[in-house]
Order: sequence, then C-alpha cells, then structure tokens
Amino acid sequence: MTDTIDRTDLGLDDDDVGERPVVTRRPLHAPPPPFQPLSSTVRYPPGPVADVEDVVTEPVAPAPRRLARVLAPWARVRPWTRSRVVAGLLGVFLGGLGLHRLYLGYWRRGLTMLAVTVVGGFLTLGIAAVVMGVWGFAEGLLVLTVRRGRFAHDARGRPLRG
Repeated sequence: MTDTIDRTDLGLDDDDVGERPVVTRRPLHAPPPPFQPLSSTVRYPPGPVADVEDVVTEPVAPAPRRLARVLAPWARVRPWTRSRVVAGLLGVFLGGLGLHRLYLGYWRRGLTMLAVTVVGGFLTLGIAAVVMGVWGFAEGLLVLTVRRGRFAHDARGRPLRG
C-alpha cells in the first residue's frame, strides 16, 4: 500500500505524483492487560458473607487465676439480653429520635438519628424529622418481624429475646 503525497515542494512537476511506501506492522502478541481482573486476584469464602453489623466481636482474654477466684461468683452471670419487643416498640413510636438504636447498643447511629431529628428538623422546618420518623418506624417494624439478619441481633452480636 502506498501513500500519495500532493506537495509541490518536493521538486516534482505538477503532473508527477510522488509516492512513498507506508509500512504498518502488527505486534505478534496482544499487549498484556493494564491490570489483573479482580476475580483472578481475590478469592471470597464460599457461602454468604456476614454483614458489617453481624460480625461478632472477639472474646476477651481470660483473667489471671487470682482475679478469677475473686470474680468467680459474678463470672456465671449471663449478659443482659435485649428484648425484641421493647426495641421494636421504641422504633415504632420513638424511631425518629433513634432510641431503638441506642437501646440495641448502636450508639453512633442512634445519636446521629437524634441529632438529625433535632437539629436537621429545626433547619429544614421539620422535613428531616419526618424523614427520620419514617425511617425509625420502618426499622421498628423490621425489628419486630425479622427473625434473622442484622435486625435480629444487638450491637454485640447477641440475638434478641422475645
């Protein structure tokens, strides 16, 4: 294949046309991809992956023996389990204030909902408070009805009773 040059500064006459060869070369192999696909570098465990709120915290290291003897009478006390009914009713009636989240141990989310309701409700003439109320109402219904998943456990991963 040739490329035609139509320039007059080559010293050619007007009726002469200069031609030069055009060489196109293809590489022998395709270039490597600029990155490895994610599926070839990351291996996920089989089965469902736990939600962020479903992760159970690691157990605390055992106490020294001398301290264990002193604390033995209190060591058998079961941790306080939270009630599904109380959390659900708090969510249904006072959900906009985030009290159901505070009750379940999610302090950051509960205080955020409270702040958005109070401060955001003042700044948006009540629109943020209505949105938080609907959100809390929906979460309260989910706590009352769902038996598995993130709405069936408290912040420490313990199942709700009742």
